[in-house]
Amino acid sequence: MKNSILVVNLLFGLIFASSNCFAQTAPSTLKIFLNCSRTRCYDEYLRTELTFFEFVRDMEQADVQIMIINQPTGSGGRTYQLNFIGQKSFESIRDTLFFSTKQTDTEDITRKLFLQTIRRGLVRYIIDSELFEQITVNYPKKKNQESAVKKDPWNAWVFNNSVNGSANGESNRRNFNLNTSFRINRVTKDNKFSFNSYYNQRINGVKVDSTFNVAKVYDYGFNSIYVKSFSEHWSVGGFYKGFHSLYQNLDFSQSLAPAIEYNIYPISEFTKHQLRWIYQTGVRKLDYIESTVFDKLKETLPYHQLTGIYGVTEPWGSFSAELSGYQYLHDIEKYRMSLELDVSWRVLEGLFLRFYGYASQVKNQISLAKSKGDAAQVLLGGRQLPTTFSYNTSFGISYTFGSINNSVVNPRFSGVD
Repeated sequence: MKNSILVVNLLFGLIFASSNCFAQTAPSTLKIFLNCSRTRCYDEYLRTELTFFEFVRDMEQADVQIMIINQPTGSGGRTYQLNFIGQKSFESIRDTLFFSTKQTDTEDITRKLFLQTIRRGLVRYIIDSELFEQITVNYPKKKNQESAVKKDPWNAWVFNNSVNGSANGESNRRNFNLNTSFRINRVTKDNKFSFNSYYNQRINGVKVDSTFNVAKVYDYGFNSIYVKSFSEHWSVGGFYKGFHSLYQNLDFSQSLAPAIEYNIYPISEFTKHQLRWIYQTGVRKLDYIESTVFDKLKETLPYHQLTGIYGVTEPWGSFSAELSGYQYLHDIEKYRMSLELDVSWRVLEGLFLRFYGYASQVKNQISLAKSKGDAAQVLLGGRQLPTTFSYNTSFGISYTFGSINNSVVNPRFSGVD
């Protein structure tokens, strides 16, 4: 009798233990964390449409992390890469899905593509759980005749025109900006060509002691790039650039340079990581508006430039760095060195650090005008001043704590200050 009671207790113990084990591996709902700090992913729309799942704000609490990366396409749209990273009991399940948008796609089209892709990607995480019993799957009926693939009448060429303007002011201050551009691009797997032209005008005015001082600054120009790739790591091509800048005392500057690029990582892994070096060497022809501090009205100078770019995107965040050196070959003391850093880092649960910094050592201001110029033009940003360095920086830190759930969306009174 005692042996029978012992066997029964043992069986109940095994059943209880197995039920606890299953509860750990088969959650009642799947917890999702959207990792899209540098990409707009329409999180409120997704939480509204995917109420079957539970969205959390802390990555460590999620069963599945969806890390979203995007890159521009040759047609002016974007390609989105969605990395599904299983955590906890789903740690062994990972997947990557893609979708692309066109330049003409509306916001609604883009967010529906997000929704459709995420729905597909999450199937793998519920297929072996009790949640799968609540899912219905529908397949479209096969058409009698497959539609033939349409030929591209534009042969991958894309054209874009834009005009933007703004105006603001007060009784003693006025500002006006006008920006126009025209772009031509053709991007294929093996070749890339782009041509960009622009015209910008800025008028700043301020009234001081009954006198209205006005500074007019305008610039225009165009640039072109051609690249031919011949492996996963190597590319060759060239740059052409021409522009007018009243601010820089340049009536017209144009440069032409062949270039070569080497990427340590395969180009197919560009969205995950990159370590590229681009070297170019060429000539630059400069025509000045006024005589420069070196008593020049025009000159043609050889130069070279080396640029190194490193970038990585991981679940903890992203980091990118660009180091560039530009030097005139006729005088090695005429150079410019610059460093740019961009960091988005999830330090720990709820704590995020963001930093952007740019610094440059300036030793190549050969276009500086000899005359001092009008004081109002200088003060209102219409004339370049001599300098030995420049910098630009921004940083931020945020800490969030409290409930880990954020599935509920309530738009009432939103958009009102």
